Amino acid sequence: MKQYGNRLSFIFLSFFLLIVGLFFSCQNKKADKEKKGPSKYQVMLVTRGDATVSTSFATQIESENTLDIYSRANGYIERIYVKEGDNVRKGNPILKISDADYRQTVNSTRAIYDNAQLEVRKLQPLVDKGIISPYQLQTAQSNLQAARAAYENARINLGYTVIKSPVSGVVGRITLKPGSLVTAGLAAPITTVASSGDVFAYFSFDEKKLIQLCNNSSGTLKQKVAKMPPVELVLADGQKYEYKGKLQLGSSIVDQTTGSLQMKAVFPNPQALLHTGTSGKINVPSFYSNVILVPQKATYEIQDKKMVFVVDPHGIIHATNITVVNATSDQYVVEDGVNVGDKIVVDGLNRLKDGDKIIPISAHDRNKGGKRTVAAKN
Repeated sequence: MKQYGNRLSFIFLSFFLLIVGLFFSCQNKKADKEKKGPSKYQVMLVTRGDATVSTSFATQIESENTLDIYSRANGYIERIYVKEGDNVRKGNPILKISDADYRQTVNSTRAIYDNAQLEVRKLQPLVDKGIISPYQLQTAQSNLQAARAAYENARINLGYTVIKSPVSGVVGRITLKPGSLVTAGLAAPITTVASSGDVFAYFSFDEKKLIQLCNNSSGTLKQKVAKMPPVELVLADGQKYEYKGKLQLGSSIVDQTTGSLQMKAVFPNPQALLHTGTSGKINVPSFYSNVILVPQKATYEIQDKKMVFVVDPHGIIHATNITVVNATSDQYVVEDGVNVGDKIVVDGLNRLKDGDKIIPISAHDRNKGGKRTVAAKN
C-alpha cells in the first residue's frame, strides 16, 4: 500500500514539473519575440507613370464584299472552272451552263432581225417615190425595232450561261456539281466570292470604356474612334498579322442587353491571307499618361477587392482598398486608394496583417544588406 502511494506521489510531481516547464517555456518565447521586435519588409514609394494596356476581343473576319453567286439562266452545269478557295479576278469564269437552247434562240431572233432589216430597205424607196403609204414603212420599222430588241435579249441570255466573278476575290463553297440542274429562281446561291480588298474584323466594345478612351479627343464619337491608335490582329494560331488595323464605329446603336457598341477594325489584305470566317483576337491599346501605377505583387485580394498595405510614419501597416481601372502584365493602373508618396509593402504580404509594425526598407537597402549571387560564365 505504501509502495502504491509513492507511485502516485511520483506521478503527481512529474505532472507538476511538466506544467511549470511549459509555462516558463511560453514566457521565454514571448520574451524572445518581444525582444526581437518588428521585422524588415521591402517597401516602395507610390509614383506616377505612363502605361500602355492592350485589351483583347474575340473577332471574326468579314470581307469588304462577300457576294452570293446565283444563276440567271436555266440549264445543266456543263463545267466548273474553279475550285473552292481559289483566287479569281473580276470577270473570270466560274462555271458554264448548257447553252444549246439559248444559241438556238439567238439564231432564230437573228434571222427575224435580218428579215426585218431587209423589209425596211425594200419599202424605203417605194415610200420615197410615193408608190406605197408611209404607214407601211412605219410598221416595218416598228417590227425592226422589236426584232432588234429580241435579238439583243437573246444574246444577253446566252451570256448568262457563263457565270463570271463580279469581283476579284476568293471562291467560297460550291454547292453544285457538273450535271446539276440550275434555274434562275434557285433560292440558295451556287457559291460566294469574297473580295480580296480590305477586310473587316467586327467585335463588341463596352460603351462606357469607349467613352473613357475617347475623352481626350474632340469631335463626334465616330470621329473620336477614327483617331484611336492602330490595333493588332492575332490569328487563331497565335501569330500576329503583319498589318495594323484602323478602328471604325460599326454601329451607333447601343446593345441594351450588354451595354456595348459594335466596332470594326479595317485591315489591308494584299496577299488575300484573310478570308470571310477567319477567327482571331483584336488587341486594342489603351494609353494612360501620368497615372498611379502599383506593382501587382504589392497587392492581395479580400472578397474580390484589391488591397495594399500602406505604411505610416511609425511603421504601422494599414490594409487599404485600391480602385483598379486597368492592368498591364505586372502593374495595376490605380484610380483611387493610394496617393503619390505613400509607402506600400511589396513583399511578404502573406505574413502580415492590418496593424502590424514593420521596419520598412527600400529595394536598395535590401540588396545592400543581402548576398549577391553571380552566375558562373561558361
